[in-house]
Amino acid sequence: RFYPPLSGSVAFVKPILVLHSLAMASCSSFNFFIRTLVLSCIVVPALGGGLLTQVVAPMWHALEDKLDLEYDDVRALDIKSEDFWQPVHKAAENVKPNQHADLYKDAAALLAELPANNSYVHDSLQEAVAELQHADALTEQASATLLSAERMAAGKKTLPPLTSTEKFLSLATMVVRRWMGLSYKDRLHEQIEHRRAEVLPSLRGANRVTGDVLKDIRQASNKAFDVLKYDIYERDAPKTPEAAKRVAHRVIDAARETRQSFFQPILRSVDGLARDARGENELPKATVDEALATEDTTSSHTEV
Repeated sequence: RFYPPLSGSVAFVKPILVLHSLAMASCSSFNFFIRTLVLSCIVVPALGGGLLTQVVAPMWHALEDKLDLEYDDVRALDIKSEDFWQPVHKAAENVKPNQHADLYKDAAALLAELPANNSYVHDSLQEAVAELQHADALTEQASATLLSAERMAAGKKTLPPLTSTEKFLSLATMVVRRWMGLSYKDRLHEQIEHRRAEVLPSLRGANRVTGDVLKDIRQASNKAFDVLKYDIYERDAPKTPEAAKRVAHRVIDAARETRQSFFQPILRSVDGLARDARGENELPKATVDEALATEDTTSSHTEV
């Protein structure tokens, strides 16, 4: 670490911050803290510069260690928030609006051109596409609801070292929170409850339409398979056009994609809730160290 010399305005501010923290740690009354702070403002400038450097500098170093611990608390809360929301955000964003629009367009053109003697293929394929469209609509709605609950900015967040300004703001935050009696565990529990309150209504809404989505996907796949096997198992059936079979294959693949798109955001949300429950008693330093180790490992793999 680099600690600048205690001179001028810096020599005046830093000792006040030290007395500030010591007063908050020792006093049981906020009024006593105010009187101590005022007294420090009067007494400290009268001290010599050498005395300040010899006496206050070690105290300031100890205070900075406390600030590092407090900043670990802040970073740990941010990390846990990212660990919860990033997978949900990524999974929900993978559900693109009208992701099967080209399939529906090609299916409509094919249905308009099918010969009259392929009526069974026409009706089965038309029903398969309709069921898939309904499942897609429900999937997009569920994903949009989870995205609206997502409160974290997209993108990877780094963990920068503390600057002087951040140390000062961290100290102010620490003083206020400790005066209010809010520990790291209290703040983490509050954030976890807030995340649960945001995501649980979305999960309940998804649960209400899960049966409909699964039914639509199953019907779409079954009808598409009926198109593929109709001229094989039905005697005297007209040959199914190859274009119709290609569209049927695309419907089957699309149904599989819709199923995955519907369940991935839900599974990521449930995983996040379980991770919150497991890590509620984890120390903030352990959370930060694990995140930094993961970041270093990722960087090493990227360089290789």
